[in-house]
Amino acid sequence: MELKQSYDIIVAGAGIAGVGAAVKAGRMGADVLLVEHYGFIGGMSSAGMVSPFMKHAIDGKPLVNGVFEDLEHTMVGQGGMIDNGFYASAFRSAAVALLKEAGVTFLPHAEPVKVHREGNSITSMDILASGHIINVAAKAFIDTTGDAQLLYLGDFPWTKGDEKTGKLQAMTLFFRMGGIDMKKANEWAIQNKEHFLSWVDFEYDEKKIYSIAGWTNFVEKAKAEGRLPKAIEYVFFTTLPESGEGSFNTSNILGLDASTSEDLTKAELMGRQQVDAVVKMLQDEVPGFEEAYLLETAVQVGVRETRRAIGDYAVTGDDIAKGHKFEDVIARGCYGIDIHGQEDEDSRMEDLPEGQYYDIPLRSLLVKDADNLMVAGRCISATREGHSALRIMPTSCAAGEACGSTAALAVQQNKPLRAVAISEIQEAVHYNIR
Repeated sequence: MELKQSYDIIVAGAGIAGVGAAVKAGRMGADVLLVEHYGFIGGMSSAGMVSPFMKHAIDGKPLVNGVFEDLEHTMVGQGGMIDNGFYASAFRSAAVALLKEAGVTFLPHAEPVKVHREGNSITSMDILASGHIINVAAKAFIDTTGDAQLLYLGDFPWTKGDEKTGKLQAMTLFFRMGGIDMKKANEWAIQNKEHFLSWVDFEYDEKKIYSIAGWTNFVEKAKAEGRLPKAIEYVFFTTLPESGEGSFNTSNILGLDASTSEDLTKAELMGRQQVDAVVKMLQDEVPGFEEAYLLETAVQVGVRETRRAIGDYAVTGDDIAKGHKFEDVIARGCYGIDIHGQEDEDSRMEDLPEGQYYDIPLRSLLVKDADNLMVAGRCISATREGHSALRIMPTSCAAGEACGSTAALAVQQNKPLRAVAISEIQEAVHYNIR
């Protein structure tokens, strides 16, 4: 690959939001460079091994289509996805296929280290790749790094954590187990429902993705005996396409800030210690796990919250809970407020009434005081409550696609981002808002 000195659009961060942005802009004819610090695509979808996709449909109809739907269809075709559950490897493969089809240039093993500005516009960025600093220019930039790295490096406005306390949501290191006797595990659960979360339906079907959370009696006993960290609340996993496999969202890493290398390292170590303790408890005590084994832990700890942009508008918890609609809508969501609290902070999970959805406005993707910079994914402009609903992968992909559409239109028309007609953007992303 021969890297050029200039592109139409640079997307920083190849998670699902970055993939949505880059693929959409490439399909619209823009010359796109996608920069990623890992050697592969996917962010939390692959490095974090986060599965399944969270709720993004009402009355059986998906609110998120477009690039996201293409990712789903490609994974299903590979045998790597059933219902909303998928393998990290399938996501990487599907995303690469879509990026190639869209003509996107992908630069892995690369880290933005400096942003060059002229007034409120970014002119170029320095990228560290293979021990060398490379300067690359673009007409528009999209920050999908999750930690708002371009905003941070370019001294654009951002915020972080709870507005009053500064606290950040808990982190989770996902892991995958095989050899689970799902029928036996579920039969025990049916006979002991009092030890499981209220939403569990206990309707196991090996041909579908099944979610179950609980075993609180085993967890509490192990914690009391010092065999399990006190931060663990319950065991939660979803099945995967291969029979007998589960993806576990169980570890609970508290009191750390993933936007710092020191804390992120601590989180990785803490997460792996928790995984080892949970796996041993399951194997030694829980019916259905006698022959189960650990397949893998995620490459990176799962991060829910670090920096987020201060944009032209911040989506609020009230916008989510009341299903607010906006004239500059570019995507829609139906996932409720979901805050994984710290040790002295209550967690919150507030589902929307069935059939209710909210709009995501273009203004939440536009960075205050920035003329040619947009954001999507975890660094979207929102309050902490609003962000806790918008951070999920389907919505992040939809917001990324809207960024890619807006930036491509701005480049084609030689206009600032804010000068592009909202009607044209909505037409470009019509799969997301129909």
